Amino acid sequence: MRFSSRLSFPFCFAAFLIALSVASSSIAQTPTAKISGVVTDPQESVIVDAQVNAQSIPPAGQPGHGVSGSDGRFVLTVPPGRYRVTVARDSFATAEEEITVAAGQAPELQVRLALEPLSSKVVVTAQAVPLEADSSPAPVTILTREQIDQRLATSLPDLLETQPGFSLGRTGPEGGQTSLFLDGGNSNYTKVLVDGVPANTPGGLIDFSNFTLDNIDKIEVVHGAESALYGSDAMDGVIQIFTHRGTTRIPEFTAFADGGNFSTGHGGAELSGLLGRFDYSAGFSDLETSGQGLNDAFRNRTLSGLFGWRISDTSRINLSLRDNDSQAGTPSTRTFV
Repeated sequence: MRFSSRLSFPFCFAAFLIALSVASSSIAQTPTAKISGVVTDPQESVIVDAQVNAQSIPPAGQPGHGVSGSDGRFVLTVPPGRYRVTVARDSFATAEEEITVAAGQAPELQVRLALEPLSSKVVVTAQAVPLEADSSPAPVTILTREQIDQRLATSLPDLLETQPGFSLGRTGPEGGQTSLFLDGGNSNYTKVLVDGVPANTPGGLIDFSNFTLDNIDKIEVVHGAESALYGSDAMDGVIQIFTHRGTTRIPEFTAFADGGNFSTGHGGAELSGLLGRFDYSAGFSDLETSGQGLNDAFRNRTLSGLFGWRISDTSRINLSLRDNDSQAGTPSTRTFV
């Protein structure tokens, strides 16, 4: 037995139109939601060109992306669900917020970005509150981690000696007492801070002979009298050193080693990361050299760390640690026991 069927062109065309109409109707009915908001700085001025990303939780597909306009506003159209909204802008600390949106909803976020202290475009030391370097009332020198690595310096005085306004005084080779003179002033006229904590002894004197550059993210130098903020030790200026802060949710580990003439060896390791509101950074380094003659050996070991808890977008608690153990010989033609 034999069967056959034939469909006319008008019938096929009608079926195609029906299928297309159903598909279009299905697409049109896909539910959507909106995430909107305004981005401002600590003084409540709007921030333009802030990058806004909304990643679904759990991650699925490409995140929604937008940019704040001239009025600081942004709008993202996304499927309903739970999202982690990230707002970032150069010179400012990144802000994150989790939000759940339903179909047809358009919740509005009020995002206030704080200045990022470790940014190369932000100065913390010149005034009581952080401000952009271009707005600083005093001349400022800022050295970032990248610049420190490029200069291949291992100690703070060797690095700062290459900067305008600095001269170095050292009593002998490696390990000899070292003083820095800023803008022609005495060595005790410069205030030194490590993560906001004074490092000078009473009277302003400080020996830089064993101050290494390990685990340091940024150095700020403010030229000019800052006694109103930091006391009489800051007659010529202020040097502030910022320890590396953990910023990655996946722990970051780095190790390094190098060596040179006179049995010189240098090595160390650093570990940092971020766990929710808790960030951590720890480092260890060891520098040893036998020197160029008898009793000219030098050894310097450094332990450093920064542990912080973010209370809010504008407040945090830090525990900063830095310990140096150094031993230097007295160069001579004889070996002293």
